[in-house]
Parts: sequence; C-alpha cells; structure tokens
Amino acid sequence: MTTSAAEIKAAFPELVLEIRGESSAKFNFADSPDRAREGSLIFLSRPDAVEAGLKSPARGIVVDKKTLEKLPETSKTIIVVPAVDLAMALVISRFFQATPYRDDSFELIHASAVIHSTAKIAADVKVGPNAVISANVVIGEGSFVGANAVVERNVTIGKNTTVHPLVYIGHSTEIGNNVEILPNTTIAKEGFGYGHDAKGNHYRIPHQGKVVIEDNVHIGSACTVDRGTFAESRLGNGTKLDNQVHLAHNSLVGRGCLLTAKFGLAGSSKIGNFFIAGGGTNVTGHIEICDNVQVGGMSGVTKSITEPGAYTGFPLLPVQENIKMRAAMVHLADMRKQVSKLMKQVFPNSESEKT
Repeated sequence: MTTSAAEIKAAFPELVLEIRGESSAKFNFADSPDRAREGSLIFLSRPDAVEAGLKSPARGIVVDKKTLEKLPETSKTIIVVPAVDLAMALVISRFFQATPYRDDSFELIHASAVIHSTAKIAADVKVGPNAVISANVVIGEGSFVGANAVVERNVTIGKNTTVHPLVYIGHSTEIGNNVEILPNTTIAKEGFGYGHDAKGNHYRIPHQGKVVIEDNVHIGSACTVDRGTFAESRLGNGTKLDNQVHLAHNSLVGRGCLLTAKFGLAGSSKIGNFFIAGGGTNVTGHIEICDNVQVGGMSGVTKSITEPGAYTGFPLLPVQENIKMRAAMVHLADMRKQVSKLMKQVFPNSESEKT
C-alpha cells in the first residue's frame, strides 16, 4: 500500500506532532535503515540508527522530538512523533502490514471443518481446514478459527478474535473481543494438582474451573493457561503474552500486563495491573503482586510485592539495591582475606581464621 506523511497525519492526528519536508511524498514500504529502498519509510528509534537512516535511500524517516533536535539538514520528509515504537506499531499495522495473520485462501467455513449442530457461529466467521468446533460454542462476528484448531464445548469467543492454527481451547472458556491466540497454544487444560497418600502415590485432582480471557489480549505461541481448580483463571484487558509463557491454575493476571518469553506463574497467585516481567522470570504460588510493578529478566519472585516499582534478581530486590549487592559481591573474596588478617591481629591465639 502507498501512503504519504499527510495521510499518516490524517489517520493518526494525535500521533504525528509535526511534518518537516514534503508532506505529499509517497511511501511504498516500511523498512529498517539497512534495508531501506527508494520509497521507504524508516523508523529511527535508536541513536546509532540515525546516521545509517540519513545515508539510506529512504524517502522518509520517523523520529521523536529528542532525535529531531540532533538531526542535521536533510532532504528527507521527517515525521515527528512522541514515541517511535508506538508509531511503528500503528503506522505499519494500518498501511504496510504484510504478515498474514489470517489465511484468506478459503472462504468462510472449510468443507473439512467439523462443527457441532448446536454451535452458533456468526455469518462472516472463517473456520479453517480440519478445525473442530464442539457443542454449544458461540463465535462472534469477524472472528477466525485456523486450521486444525480445537474449540471444545461451551466456549464463547467474541468479535474480531483470531484463533490461529493448532490452538486448543478447553471447555467453558470465555474469550473476549479482539483477542489473538497464536499457534500451538493451549488454553484451559487441566491444572497440575494431586493428592498424595502415605505410600507416595499421587492422585489427580479434577479441575472444575474455567479460563476467562478479556478483550484485547494477545497470547503468543506455545503458551499454556491452565483452568482453575474450582474458581477461574483470568487474563485482564490488554494483557500481552510472549511465546512460551505458562500460567498455572487459578492464575489472576490484571490489565495491561506484558509477560515475556518463558515467564512462569505458579498456581493461585494474583498479579496486578500493568505488571511487566522480563524473560525467564518465575513467580511462585499463593502470592500477590500489586499494580505497576516491573521485574527484570531471570528473576525469582517468592514473596508478595506490595509497593510499585522496579525489582530484579534472586532473591528479589529493588533494582538499585540489587546493583549495590552485585557490586559488593565482586569484592567478597578480598574482604574475607582482609577480615581474616584483622582477626589474626586482634585475636592472635584465636582459631576463628581457620574456619
């Protein structure tokens, strides 16, 4: 699709703060600086990319106000925005989307799909090859169920929701509007819970709860969201899951959270709104995390967090305390030697320096 700076401004008037240069210049592609072509629009979010972007054949550049102040004179059209990553998300999605999130090679319901007679599917819903839609499923307008996906009984799916191929959705799940679930993800499987006898045998506890996914949630590939034991597991409005995220039974995740790759949440824990977790972070069971908490990658959360802020490490500490602790650890061996020498001077007959 071809667009111009003026058309981008018209589509997103609050996003575009200023246009410098030829506002009618046409852009045919969205590119990175190293891939830019004649007719490209490039997004310069890092200082080290600015020089490459200016030297590229791109016709237009997108920068924030701070970067604009440092730019030399250029003949390129400049689009100034408050946040380049936000502009990238909105502009590419609107004008340059090339990744097919839905397979449009078939019309509506594929002949090989298996759909129960009691399912209620809006007239414009597409269901891919070999998909299975079970009894009493309800799917809203504009939604899509990809090839080989399985939607079990009593599931409700809202409007404009995309269920990619090879997704499994267990019974009684409630999915809102504008949700996207990527391939090989499992929603509402039974949680991991067992009773144990004196001989060490383990007996499965059946899980009766459900999973609720609110509007505007994105769930990446190879994720698992377990159903509750009796109550529900829930993902709040606007929360985004990267690939390979696991949420155990009775997990409650608030609004606007970002959970990156290999994040794990143990059972019966509650996460507040706008929580952000770096990759490989794990949260133990039966704790609560308040709103507006950020946790660095590879951290371990073993106790409830009651104060908003940034934390990292294991044991988990506020970021600045963690930095001080790590800096001190570098000197521990030397400090031990110094303490040993002092002990010899103060207590020459003591055996403490040998321990």
